[in-house]
Amino acid sequence: MSAGAGNQSTKVSKDLSLLAPKFAEAVREAIEECRASGLDAMVYEAYRSQALQALYYARGRTIIPPKHTVTNATTNLHSWHGYGLAVDVVHRTKFWKPEGGEHWFQRVAEIFKQHSCSWGGDWTKPDTPHFQWHRCKASPSVKARKLIMTGGPEAVWRAVGAD
Repeated sequence: MSAGAGNQSTKVSKDLSLLAPKFAEAVREAIEECRASGLDAMVYEAYRSQALQALYYARGRTIIPPKHTVTNATTNLHSWHGYGLAVDVVHRTKFWKPEGGEHWFQRVAEIFKQHSCSWGGDWTKPDTPHFQWHRCKASPSVKARKLIMTGGPEAVWRAVGAD
């Protein structure tokens, strides 16, 4: 399955079938383990279209008064969400403000890390809801961007062992 091929929706996608197969499996298993551990976690966002990425980028830059900046990635080629290799995970009912706050996200991260995922909360500028395939650097490289343009997301998935 191609990660959102032709999808220019501005709706948030929770569809795990748009993710790289091994990454989707890792996310499903981690979510199940979170729930079994009493962490009511859910995938808030999976694949992100270029149209939605553009809206996120504009938010905080073009709205007066400025709102919270959602992303620094100008296109979905600069975010692993656009490759089907990242998800944002939040609490099922409390979303970004679960009881326990940062500690809740740390507990979720412990589980996701056991399922071949890296956590945005470990970054210099933390993105606590963000998880991505462990073989992906913080942001897609020039090589990854060229690869998706020439071979599609499946070529990137093969390159990072997530196919």
